[in-house]
Amino acid sequence: MSETTSRSMRARGRARRELLLDATLRIIAEGGIAAVTHRAVAAAAGVPHSSTTYFFDSLDDMIGEAVAHAMAAEMDRLQQFRSLLETGGNHPGAAIDEFVEIVRNQSQENTVAQFEIYLFASRHPALRAHVERILDETRALAAAVLRSNGVTDPHAAAAVVALIDGFALHRIARSEEVQFQSLAHALRAVIVGFVTLATTSSLSDDRPLD
Repeated sequence: MSETTSRSMRARGRARRELLLDATLRIIAEGGIAAVTHRAVAAAAGVPHSSTTYFFDSLDDMIGEAVAHAMAAEMDRLQQFRSLLETGGNHPGAAIDEFVEIVRNQSQENTVAQFEIYLFASRHPALRAHVERILDETRALAAAVLRSNGVTDPHAAAAVVALIDGFALHRIARSEEVQFQSLAHALRAVIVGFVTLATTSSLSDDRPLD
């Protein structure tokens, strides 16, 4: 077998494997983890049933790889935002506006899959590391945005990420039109609140005791 043929076969294998992972995530979004079966994934990917067992040792392995695949894509998205943050200047609130656009452009399918994966990983310790990694990276990014707006409170980043996740969860739970501007206002309010908290705490700390 020539090297060219070998590379072509590896490329086709990687493409088919990615089709299966994307199909797994779509099924998770549509029917939850319980809906993931070898047959359903193969059908959704448009490949032979045997492909799932060729690429993955078990159903849990396929789900785990799909989780890692989704987390890798999210990491890339966050890194792009980090690069934008580092090169986009220090205009107040600009980073928030950019982040809200990222949330706006995220498909509802991916958001549903995200929360399904969170719940699944909570019951599967081997997969929890993937979720913890993306949460840590998201908090680190939130901390960078907060620092650029004068917030250094070590608890602020976790609060902001929880706020964003709560907004995303309500977005998929309600049928009403999403008001993304409310998310931007909430994030700005959090920043103002933590800046004010730091100021008032400093004042009380400097006040002499009776």
